[in-house]
Amino acid sequence: MNEAIATSVDAGLSAVATALLTAATPVETPVEEEPPPEDEERVSSQALLILVTLLIAALLTSYYLQRWRIRTVHETVLSIFAGMAVGLVLRFSTGSYIKRIVTFDHTVFFNMLLPPIILNCGFNLQRTSVARNATAVLTFAFVGTVISAVVIGLIVQAYSLTGIENIGFSLLDSLLMGTILSATDPVTILAVFEQLRVDPKLFSIIFGETVFNDAVAIVLFATLSSLRAAGREFTLSAVPGMALSFIGVFGASLGLGVALGVGLALLCKHLQLYNYPSIEAALALLVPYQAYLLSNSLELSGIVSLLFCAATMRQYAYRSLSIRSQRTTRYLFHLLSGLAENFVFIYLGISLFTSTETVFRPVFVVYVTVATCISRYAAIFPLSRLLNAIFKYRHPSAPSSAQPVTHEEQTMLFWAGLRGAVAVALASEVSGSSGALLRTTVLCVVVLSVAIFGGTTPQVVHLLGIRTGVPQPDSSDDDSDSDDRRAIIDLSTGPQRRVSVDDTPPPLSRFSSPWSEPNESWISRIKTSFNSLDRSLIYDIDKHYIQPMLTRKKRSSSAAGGNQPYRRRRRHSRRSSSVGDSMEEGDQADGYHVHAGSSLEATARATNATWNSYSPSEDDPNWESDLGTPKRRSEHPLLGSR
Repeated sequence: MNEAIATSVDAGLSAVATALLTAATPVETPVEEEPPPEDEERVSSQALLILVTLLIAALLTSYYLQRWRIRTVHETVLSIFAGMAVGLVLRFSTGSYIKRIVTFDHTVFFNMLLPPIILNCGFNLQRTSVARNATAVLTFAFVGTVISAVVIGLIVQAYSLTGIENIGFSLLDSLLMGTILSATDPVTILAVFEQLRVDPKLFSIIFGETVFNDAVAIVLFATLSSLRAAGREFTLSAVPGMALSFIGVFGASLGLGVALGVGLALLCKHLQLYNYPSIEAALALLVPYQAYLLSNSLELSGIVSLLFCAATMRQYAYRSLSIRSQRTTRYLFHLLSGLAENFVFIYLGISLFTSTETVFRPVFVVYVTVATCISRYAAIFPLSRLLNAIFKYRHPSAPSSAQPVTHEEQTMLFWAGLRGAVAVALASEVSGSSGALLRTTVLCVVVLSVAIFGGTTPQVVHLLGIRTGVPQPDSSDDDSDSDDRRAIIDLSTGPQRRVSVDDTPPPLSRFSSPWSEPNESWISRIKTSFNSLDRSLIYDIDKHYIQPMLTRKKRSSSAAGGNQPYRRRRRHSRRSSSVGDSMEEGDQADGYHVHAGSSLEATARATNATWNSYSPSEDDPNWESDLGTPKRRSEHPLLGSR
């Protein structure tokens, strides 16, 4: 009797152990055959319909959240949870083919979703105050990313050595996971900042840090992946080679992006593309994407090339575009970036339940989440104290509010370190015995970080007392006006000050520090003078030498009573025989005031007044007609010859 009981107990324990081991190992789902060709299009349409429906729901949710001024939750958090709900339903209701289509694919992300986001970031890099906080931004992006990767790697390796949950990570695998999770993606944070209109300094630091942080993390991941593919282990002797490889890849990618951006600027300058705005806008969209694909095909960093190609295009090629193309590219880049960001969060939420190879270790997920917080702390607060100490040494009499990174900004930087789709995409490229566990853990950490840190951002901003409702610099839609209001930018870690180009300060005040001490040593004054001289010299070289070489000469703003770079709309209106063919309703770009219901006589009178005030010059490229012969001023499009 006792032997029978013991036998049954052993059999029960064995069954429980088998069930636990089965739950902890990858689930091998049977591979479903591909649907027949006549059904493949229908099934694909059903999968895409699910994604598009969720995207429309996310946009409508964003509309109501902004209209009702709901700050407690952000639409990206709701997008992730909506994707999780749909993914949970798909896991138990449909076939594997649909689940495979809607599951996160790193090739789709890197080739279709990431480029619009990086393009918009690089295009708007000049419009933020990143240059004025360059020291802090580059310190956090480069040094902070390396610190974060190393800290996460060491903490994960320590957990693996304990033998808990039988992780079995090598040191290289742990560092690879640290590099993946060092890529921050505070899309939610920046979206909340734009709605609240926080301090531009804080916005620029977080914006610049995340843009360069993703680039650094991807290059580091490629370096470690090549080491892992060669079957080598990580040793200290491999650090110099990795550093040289990183510098080479980053520098070559940067040069490639700048070269293609300069090439686009020369095309826009020497070709009369302003007569064809659709071609202009298409080139402005395709050339940065070409830089991204070319860099990836050469085994460089496509994100670095795309970032600097977009920044170069915004600095030079954008100035030669027509007004219509400028507006088109600006709004098109913003639209594509917003759609891609919302789609990515939906994509991540669905993939949490539709992934076929999952190894879920809950204790390890919580442990890695805590490790990411520790690494973020180690990457922000010590570096901030170092930057503040250097600034205090250089400017002893400066107030504490003028520090490069205040305590409130440090806390907000720590809170903005949530992980995003870049980490998930990098984890998808990891193969081997530890690949499934790494991918599942990274995906869970990303969802937790977005839900916790992204969902509580408005409350943290309020608790820290960060300024909100601050007018953003260079936020005007008229970029031609903002381009004429350039300012000499202080690239030091000091306070933000803008010196107008039209100002004529005394000779020494241009090269002196804002907190120059009366008894400051002459060596310190010379250093400060040379630093300011270098910054103003770079600005002068760019304005007086590089810009004339790469941009088209604009007409003077005093001519014709406006400062629009070209007056193509007036030329087009002279060709047309009716008002509706040349002017849009309510269009006031060149002095026209045409509205629906206005009489033809009033429109002709207004057009005649504008026509008489126009004084063309010989070098005006818009004065030529289709046949290349100048038109006489008496040939009025509505009133005829006078």
